[in-house]
Amino acid sequence: MVVAAFGHKFKEQHYTLLDPNVILLNHGSFGTTPTCVIDKQNEVARRHEWYPDYFETFEVEELYREQIQALSDYIEVDSRNLALVTNATTGVNTVIRSIPWNFSEDKILFHSTAYEACKNTIKFMSDYYGLQYDVIELSYPLEDSEVLSKFEEKLSTNEYRLCMFDMISSMPGVKLPYEDLIKICQNYNTMSLLDGAHAAGQVSLKFLDDLQPDFMTTNLHKWLSVPKACALLYVNKKHHGIIQTLPISWNYSSESCKPIAQPKTDEDRKHNDSVMHNKFWFIGTCSYSQYFCISEAIKFRNQVCGGEECIRSYQKKLQKEAISAVIKEFGPGSVLLQNEGKSLVPEGLFNVSLPLGEKYKEIEEKLNKDFNYFKRVKAVCSRLTMERKAYVPFYYHNRKLWVRFSVQIFNELEDYVIGARIFKDSMLEIYDKELQGSVNKAVEAVLPEKLDGFHLKSSRLSNTGRQDCS
Repeated sequence: MVVAAFGHKFKEQHYTLLDPNVILLNHGSFGTTPTCVIDKQNEVARRHEWYPDYFETFEVEELYREQIQALSDYIEVDSRNLALVTNATTGVNTVIRSIPWNFSEDKILFHSTAYEACKNTIKFMSDYYGLQYDVIELSYPLEDSEVLSKFEEKLSTNEYRLCMFDMISSMPGVKLPYEDLIKICQNYNTMSLLDGAHAAGQVSLKFLDDLQPDFMTTNLHKWLSVPKACALLYVNKKHHGIIQTLPISWNYSSESCKPIAQPKTDEDRKHNDSVMHNKFWFIGTCSYSQYFCISEAIKFRNQVCGGEECIRSYQKKLQKEAISAVIKEFGPGSVLLQNEGKSLVPEGLFNVSLPLGEKYKEIEEKLNKDFNYFKRVKAVCSRLTMERKAYVPFYYHNRKLWVRFSVQIFNELEDYVIGARIFKDSMLEIYDKELQGSVNKAVEAVLPEKLDGFHLKSSRLSNTGRQDCS
């Protein structure tokens, strides 16, 4: 095995579908897929279309089983507890919509920095059915002990049937002490639902078999090189009976999807081992192409990249250099979002504050308080930085403006220098226009209906060269 050198040359060789003029610093939002894996996806799609009846009837189930097993072997988690869904939000919805709630009594606990779509799932259940919930406020930076204390204070009341928490939050992009949170939930007989949207490909998932939380879901398209949209759903064996697909489909009434309560024979045990497979392998007609590329993505990470340790090692080294470079570009007062225990920052993400000074204090106060105003200003900044080919997501948290950077194997240090400079200059330009009262006109110019196909202006879209992941 010859491992290619990471960085820009690696990108040119293995990520040929990416616009070469874009400095990609937001990998964490949607993921990027190597060309060889996209080639495999296209091959599967063509195979599906060649003879749909045969593919659906005789190939899909075994291909699904093979991909689950390949993933199971790679992440070292029992395949019998795994299923594939389209993304982590779908995984969260699948769990929340499957549990037989007592709406007059049951409560869910989650934290303020949870992903908005997942919080909305719970709010929907509250608005439509009366499911109760509480929210733990998290204002970073926090030590792990502080986070654990806040959760334990709530969970010790024994009010909650389920606790949902992130492994790595989206924004701020920080790591939570998820293994300890699982144990606290177990101590208080509360079901745990881990939103691991950013987990696979950033952290080891071996803890699932050891700690056996109730539920966990993680995207495979963000950090594990699988095409969009593909995610993993882990369900503890004791919940195989209650978990249902989203949408409810053919398998709901099938006897093969109902666990035997007290298995006595090998045949009974084999039946129970197959419940998750039988429920999730076929829900209805859909594209399976992204699901059936998991083994190809694993092959890429192993044979081309040299395995997870090589990937993490490059990310860690680059991240350290990038943090210093961004702080230097952002200027005096800029800091990394980190705690004293050095536990917040995962290898693939980091957050740095951008102080803009007293001149813009009034604007920042309004951005902190008025979310609709923030969205309008953000629309301008997003368009501007995308046109300048160096978009990064930003947000206000704990009264500071934070910028989230992703670290991927095709990045190099200069990406962060240029990206930070472009972002800062763009923000100052927008804030100066706001001081002049002209930012609203800028907002009107970038409303979605006026984007004029902006995202399609790339000569790379016509690239049809195949690649091999070996």
